[in-house]
Amino acid sequence: MTEKRMNLKRKTKLSVTEKSEITFDQWRFYLLWGIVLLCFLILVFRAFYVQIINKDFLQNKANALILRDETIRPMRGIISDRNGVPLAISTPIMKVVMDPRDYFENKKLYDEMTAPLKPGERRKPKQKLPDKNFDLDELANIVGVDADWLKKQMQAHPHSRYLVLKTEVPPPQADFILEHDFQGVYTEKSYKRFYPQPQPNAQIIGLTNNDGKGVEGLEMKLNKKLTGVNGLQINIRDKYGNRVKDPEVVKPVQAGENFTLSIDSRLQYIMYRELTAAGIANNARSATAIAVDVKTGEILAMSSWPSYNPNDKTSLNNKDAMRNRGAVDMFEPGSTMKPFTIAAALESGKYTENTIINTSPGSMRIGNHIIHDTHNYGALTLAGVIIKSSNVGAATIALSLPTPTIPTFFKRVGFGQRSAVHFPGESPGLILPSKYWNMSEIGTMAYGYGLNATVLQLVQGYAMLANHGMEVPLTLYKLNKPVQGKQVLDPKIADKVVLMMEQVTQPGGTATQAQVPGYRVAGKTGTAHKLNADRRGYSKNEYRALFAGLAPVSNPRIAMVVVVENPQGTYYGGTVSAPVFSRIMQEFLRLLDVPLDKPLQAPKIQ
Repeated sequence: MTEKRMNLKRKTKLSVTEKSEITFDQWRFYLLWGIVLLCFLILVFRAFYVQIINKDFLQNKANALILRDETIRPMRGIISDRNGVPLAISTPIMKVVMDPRDYFENKKLYDEMTAPLKPGERRKPKQKLPDKNFDLDELANIVGVDADWLKKQMQAHPHSRYLVLKTEVPPPQADFILEHDFQGVYTEKSYKRFYPQPQPNAQIIGLTNNDGKGVEGLEMKLNKKLTGVNGLQINIRDKYGNRVKDPEVVKPVQAGENFTLSIDSRLQYIMYRELTAAGIANNARSATAIAVDVKTGEILAMSSWPSYNPNDKTSLNNKDAMRNRGAVDMFEPGSTMKPFTIAAALESGKYTENTIINTSPGSMRIGNHIIHDTHNYGALTLAGVIIKSSNVGAATIALSLPTPTIPTFFKRVGFGQRSAVHFPGESPGLILPSKYWNMSEIGTMAYGYGLNATVLQLVQGYAMLANHGMEVPLTLYKLNKPVQGKQVLDPKIADKVVLMMEQVTQPGGTATQAQVPGYRVAGKTGTAHKLNADRRGYSKNEYRALFAGLAPVSNPRIAMVVVVENPQGTYYGGTVSAPVFSRIMQEFLRLLDVPLDKPLQAPKIQ
């Protein structure tokens, strides 16, 4: 009995597994959770690396595949005349661009998906066949470029994202190209500058280059304000180049500023037409004129012949025609300076309008030089010096005054310094420093030699005389309110000089051809010898014919200077430039509705 129990107990003990120790179970627990924690930490670190440390790199990689930054070009500002007529405008124009990398990636995918299957091979599921056009020959034909050139460019830059196929494409043609769904082809909108009235205004307005940047005239001076600020938008596209949604504008575009000039395009056309006719008729090298509103200082017209057409790039080879002569060219103004010499004499108190100047025998020696009048005019009043244009009389007056009087007066009324216009390349003119003010310089300066001036400076001086001695800054921009002028000459002296100049256009004067029917005209002729090319002495057969004047005398409105350079045949200012002044001024006064200030002559009965 006892033995049987013992055997049973032994069998029961052998059939039950011994229980593990508790330390062994804890080790397995910790190992399992350690592995789990390690995996969790790896995932956290990976997420931190991807989302924080390497975020920008991965974001840029993703953006490079689906995002396309597109610069939005602003419309360049409009330049218009004082009446709102556009002189420079921008028209939309398209640029056709290709993405070679995009093209080759999708072409490879297309070729793989359309290649014949090998025996037993199956298409990869869920792949969409690109529906774009990959025909480069057709693309070249529609765009209008050489197919071989296009293929060479594509092969030479397979990883490029930007290949310009054609610029200055009209929008309808660009739309036609996009309708063919060429892979990697898109368009960029830009603007092309257009000048509705090219030749009359070209030397003022200037032009832009192919990148839309101003390189001449006001286009260059105002370039930053006219250009505006580029905008930026982001296009989201799929792998086939299709736009997924509308572009997102991240930086709005700012259009360029518009400018209204003081120029009247009607007057500008008339001036250019008459300058062209005079230049051709006299076989001259050039003809230039500027007209100013004497009350406001606004430049109403400013033109030169020959000119150029900024719309036609082939006309840009003639750099001489592109120059704004009225602002850039310096020259000796000759006898047109005599009214200022007379004004200085009157201001000195030593002379009155009745003072007699003895000009006999029609010549005088100054240092080593002898100056001449065309005739022996004998005794002349100050008005007579202007009317007869006596060099001897002007020099005699200048030399009788203290040495600094004439050059100091000329500087005070605007010569020898740039005008307020500050046109690009504008010349300051030249009045020699005081150490060179000897008898010879002062004497010749009195009748317009020995100094250099521009047409701008000369018309500013005559506008001052017309405005009763009040100098108003010249401007090329339309004024919305009057500008404060500066009284540089006694009004009574200015008015006396104007009345003297009126006699120049009367019978017995040198500019009877400057008369305008129905208006009193005052002015002064100038016939200046041109310097030789080597600047040693004066040419015997090259001249510069000038006429500077104003109208109407009773209430001056317009001052104008006309310069014809190197006319052939007759070369006097009174016979070459004065008639041009008359024709231009007549039209100007009519268009501006300026009241008549003298009776119109009745037509002669034959």
